[in-house]
Amino acid sequence: MPIPFRPIARLLTRTLHPAPRVDISAVETFLSSMGQTDHGQGVLITANHYHAPDFHAWWFVILISAFIPKHIHWVVTSGWTNSGWLTGFTHWLFPRGARLLGFTPMPAMPPDPAETVDRAVAVTQVLKYARQTSQPVIGMSPEGRDIPGGVLGTLPPGVGRFLQLICQYCPYILPVGVWKENGRINLKFGSMYQLENTTGLSAHERDKLVGDTVMQHIAQCLPERLRGEY
Repeated sequence: MPIPFRPIARLLTRTLHPAPRVDISAVETFLSSMGQTDHGQGVLITANHYHAPDFHAWWFVILISAFIPKHIHWVVTSGWTNSGWLTGFTHWLFPRGARLLGFTPMPAMPPDPAETVDRAVAVTQVLKYARQTSQPVIGMSPEGRDIPGGVLGTLPPGVGRFLQLICQYCPYILPVGVWKENGRINLKFGSMYQLENTTGLSAHERDKLVGDTVMQHIAQCLPERLRGEY
């Protein structure tokens, strides 16, 4: 049994000063219903991979977990890249921590050919969890990497198709934006939506359409200066 992460996340969130500014107005009713035994179908939570000198990316996992009244199966990095001696240490530590908390570790973006097998294993594990879990709630940052300036970045090829596969079991997508402004962390939940029918499109077209759709919804939760090309 994994260690329950939400109580830890709620405790850590209370240590932040000033307290985060959280906007759940778009999904307040839905979040209330998630706290019940039956909240409907599965949900995919997508957030921007925001980072700044005074904000580490793991905080968006903590903050979102604190405000979602269900266990979230997060897809998290299996290790940092280009971090000197810390690189090897994080590749040892992060997968072990992820499994203790019931998360799936996945190699960071952009894709490294040497990690193709590890990435395929992680994708399989996420889809297996989604398939075998009643009303799964899965969370991830589609970008999978830090983007200079904390703005949204384009998705590497294949991410859109992965998102679409998850949506077979998590048909409702909840976009979330996180950023820091004037010393305070901001968290904004957007409106729920579902992907459009992509029948008739090529694999490349589906990948791009789904990826762009997901990122555009995340962008609507962010200040314009952080939306990048979206």
